[in-house]
Amino acid sequence: MRLLFLNYECPPAGGGAGFATLALSRELVRRGHEVDVLTARAPDTPAIQVVDGVVLRRVRSYRRGIHQVGMGGVLSYLASAAAALPGLARTQKYDAYHYYFGTPTGMLSLLPGAHRRRPYILSLRGSDVPGYEPKLDRWHRLLWPATGRVWRGAAAIIANSAGLRDIAMRTSPGYAIDVIRNGVNAASFAPALAAPRLRIMTTSRLIERKRVDTLLRAVALLPDVPIDLQVAGDGPCLPALKRLAASLGIERSVTFRGFMNQTELARLRAQVDVFVLASASESCSMAVLEAIGASLPVIATRVGGTPEIVRDGQNGLLFEVGDAAGLASALGRLVHERGLRERLANGSSALAQREFSWENAAVRYERLLAAAIAKHTAANGQM
Repeated sequence: MRLLFLNYECPPAGGGAGFATLALSRELVRRGHEVDVLTARAPDTPAIQVVDGVVLRRVRSYRRGIHQVGMGGVLSYLASAAAALPGLARTQKYDAYHYYFGTPTGMLSLLPGAHRRRPYILSLRGSDVPGYEPKLDRWHRLLWPATGRVWRGAAAIIANSAGLRDIAMRTSPGYAIDVIRNGVNAASFAPALAAPRLRIMTTSRLIERKRVDTLLRAVALLPDVPIDLQVAGDGPCLPALKRLAASLGIERSVTFRGFMNQTELARLRAQVDVFVLASASESCSMAVLEAIGASLPVIATRVGGTPEIVRDGQNGLLFEVGDAAGLASALGRLVHERGLRERLANGSSALAQREFSWENAAVRYERLLAAAIAKHTAANGQM
């Protein structure tokens, strides 16, 4: 198959959906398909870039930063992609299209052009689903006449977790939605021996929804436990988080690392004891998947699709959103319960290898795309 994936984010810019786009594209190329990705340019990236056989076609987008797209970044990507898509569809003759996010990226499917003559599938990722993030509900209501057309026109709709599918079906009933979770490249290695300090890592965009403040407050509730907390990521909440750490008296226990690339993150994961994600909402966190792929125990909030990845007591521990005391208790268990950290780490390694491979995800996407192409061809004749 010759495919075009579309996502307004792709590494080095963006978060988990961008990394998932590139990882799935790589796996499909490895399986013999041709995949282009129409995405946004980031600093120091060329307009056309080939990564492991995937052709990244980057268009102009005026983002606030690596982790911050902003309305200007979204609208400028849509304008640039809208200008590029008709010509690409005409000259490259793709068999099918894959839009990441119903809103905003999926809106490109409504534009006139040669791409309208071929089928597309749609991946729901979280913020594009009504009801996932309450502060966006007003925008979803305003945009639903267009968003609904995008959903109805898709040959298949995919959510990256059962939790996200449930939200979509509750708020937008009447659609058949498949679940294909993200994958991870699992590493088989024994967890490192415990250090004198509890070494904690979290990585995310530093935005309010990720609730890194809860993790800082939990660390402050453990004054008798030597802690080394590494916060990887950047975003608008960084100054406030630094002020909070100082006010809690834990600034010496916390290192704000800023943006880190994938190589740097992998190196950091190999040096810590536990990964924490205190987010208020998640669909299928790539950060959590990468942590379990690195054989780390994970402590995370009981939200969205996270319990599908973090099995409480098997490869991690769950707590409620905003519950700093509950998070502190979970961290304390890793220190005081003999063998718990190693048992959870081994559980992560086994789970990653058993259930979360990109190969399995690619096979399922491959089938959906092939079925969409076959159905379209039968209905319309060979294009």
